[in-house]
Order: sequence, then structure tokens, then C-alpha cells
Amino acid sequence: MDVDPESQEIVFRARRRGPCGEVALLLEAVGLRPVVHEYGSDCIVLVGAADAARARREIEAWRAENLQRPADPAPREPLAGGRRGVAGYIAVMIFVALAVTNFAFDRDWLAAGRIDGAAMLAGEWWRAVTALTLHADLAHIAANLFFGGVFGWFAGRYLGSGIAWFLILLAGIVGNILNVWIMGPGHRAIGASTAVFAALGLLGSLGWTGRRGSLRGWLYRLAPVIAAVAVLAYTGAGGERTDIGAHIWGFVAGLGAGLLAARVPREILLRGSVQAAAGFAVVALLSGAWTIALG
Repeated sequence: MDVDPESQEIVFRARRRGPCGEVALLLEAVGLRPVVHEYGSDCIVLVGAADAARARREIEAWRAENLQRPADPAPREPLAGGRRGVAGYIAVMIFVALAVTNFAFDRDWLAAGRIDGAAMLAGEWWRAVTALTLHADLAHIAANLFFGGVFGWFAGRYLGSGIAWFLILLAGIVGNILNVWIMGPGHRAIGASTAVFAALGLLGSLGWTGRRGSLRGWLYRLAPVIAAVAVLAYTGAGGERTDIGAHIWGFVAGLGAGLLAARVPREILLRGSVQAAAGFAVVALLSGAWTIALG
């Protein structure tokens, strides 16, 4: 393009079109009439010669304001690989599935461990734990192994496997208790999906807390939670035998767990002893609940 220096002046130049577009919007907002053009390998913004001095002042003020604006918070850095927790999750689910199938220890694991609203309201709290390890069939356990493994892997990467799975288990238990409290004594259910969607809620909450201080707008800050809700709606609301209440309350409990996790200092999450203690608590809670259920 040929620029006529007598009628227009270049007030801004950049290698990309994006910054030129921002400057053009700025100048339009103050009543000027900028023109954006490609100029060789650059992008330029032009205004009338009579307005050039004012345009440059506005651009300088805009630059100064942007320099003073605080930067977005740094993204959360992964702590670990997350594979150990997923391996433990898979091992527990397969062990309980085999125990149920073979009536291990001459016990009916399904009857002893499933969600039974009347029994839980009468004080059998351990069913909120044991039911998380039970499944109806191969398709049920395969789906929960896949989604639980994926969500748990991400949570383990950012919180460490011990803390991540402790919070997932805790949120799953809370979700089951809330669901029974709402559904009443006639409610019966099994499955790890309450904990699976707790893990999804935990991830969404962690993502939101990481963006909470951003200046990019509310949609950017809430995007992780919105995405998590979309996944919940797509994967957790279908099927004739789907316990939608358990999915929702597990997800809500997971959101709360994520808020708690975000407050734990990174230095604590990096301590092997803390992760080991949390992992031991998971094993103790699961084995203790099953010991009571089968006793």
C-alpha cells in the first residue's frame, strides 16, 4: 500500500495484526478514525495528520497503563506423574470385583457394601465408603475405571497422588451421604461414579482457583468450572439406571474439595511424608469400612 504522508501519519506499527487492532479500538473509543493496513511485513495504524499528536498521546497512555497492570497469576505447575494413584485405584476396583464374583471369605460383598438408604440412616455409615468400590457389570466398572483413571491422573499430577485420592475418596463419601439424606431410606445404589465425578469437580475447582486473579474476564476465570459442568452433563446424566443425584452431589463435594486443596501450600504437597500419610489414610478408610461391613 502507498501511504500519503500529507494526509495520514503512521502512529503505531507491529509485527502482528492483533496489537494494531487493539490500538485501533482504543483510538476509535476516543473519537479518532484510525485505519489499519498491512505495510510490507508489518501492520500499521494510521490517522489523519491533524490527529497524529493526540493519537500518539493516547497510545503512550495506554502503554503505560498496561505496564502497570499486574500480570496473570502463574499457572499451577504439576507436582508428580499421577500414575501411582491411578494404579492403586485400578487395583482396588479389580480386587473388589473379583471378591464380589467369587464370594470371597464366604460373604456376599454386594449386599454388605452397597448403598442402602434405610441401613445408612440407621447408622451404617461405612456403606458410603464400600459402595464406591462396587459395580453392577463389566461395562459399569470399565467406564468408571476409564473416567476415574483420567480424572484421578490429572488430580494426582497437580496435588500428588496421596492428597488427590484422599480428597477424591472423601468427596465421594460426602456425595453418597448427601444423596441418601435427600433420596431417603428406599434408595439403593453401587458404583465409583460418585467419586469419579467428585474428581471432575475437584479439577474444575482447582482450575478456577488458578485463574481467579486473572484480568481476562469472568468467562476465562470460570471456564474450568463450565467445562467440568459440561462433562458432567454429557457423561453423568444419561442411562436408565444412572444415579444422577449421586453424580451431582459427588461433583458438588468435589468442588468443595478443590477449594480446600487450593489452599494447601505447594511446599506441603511436595513432602513425601504428607503424600504417604494421605495414601495410607485412603487404604485405612477402605479396608476399615470393608472390615466392618463383612464382620
